[in-house]
Amino acid sequence: MDEPTAALGVPEQREVKELIARLKKTGVAIIFISHNLIDIFDVADRIAVLERGRLAGIRLASETNDHEVVKLMMGAEG
Repeated sequence: MDEPTAALGVPEQREVKELIARLKKTGVAIIFISHNLIDIFDVADRIAVLERGRLAGIRLASETNDHEVVKLMMGAEG
C-alpha cells in the first residue's frame, strides 16, 4: 500500500488502519509505504527505512521510536 491514508479524512484513515489490523490477524503480509510516522507506528511490526534509495535500517516497531526512524531517514545512523 503506497500512502493509503494520505488523501483521506480522519474517519477514513481509521477505517484503512482497522482493515490492515484485520488482515494482519489473518496472516496477510502488508507493505505499507508512508511518510506519516504516526500511521507507520500504528500499523507496522517492522519498519524499513530508505534514505536516498538505499536501505538505511530495519527496526522492530516495538523496539524503536520516531526519533530513531527520523535519524535513519536523514542518514545520521545505520
